[in-house]
Amino acid sequence: SMEAVRERPGGTRLFLRSIDVEGAGFEYAMFLNASERRVVCLFQPGPYLEGPPGVAHGGSIATIIDSTVGSCALFVAGRVMTAKLSIDYLA
Repeated sequence: SMEAVRERPGGTRLFLRSIDVEGAGFEYAMFLNASERRVVCLFQPGPYLEGPPGVAHGGSIATIIDSTVGSCALFVAGRVMTAKLSIDYLA
């Protein structure tokens, strides 16, 4: 069940799984290639992640980048946290 994945001890949730409406938020799949020590993420933002009409909000893009890089780092080094994330968006 999807609820088993969303709910954590103490009733907390992973940020990427905080939207209950299917297809409305972060829809993604991450694939780990252990031998190459890399992660590939396929991401389709739902309508709840819109900034301007028809465009994904920059914060949702930063979130999925952070989660993908963090997943790879977790596999390679164990427990990790983002120290700094800086993204320049172009119009």
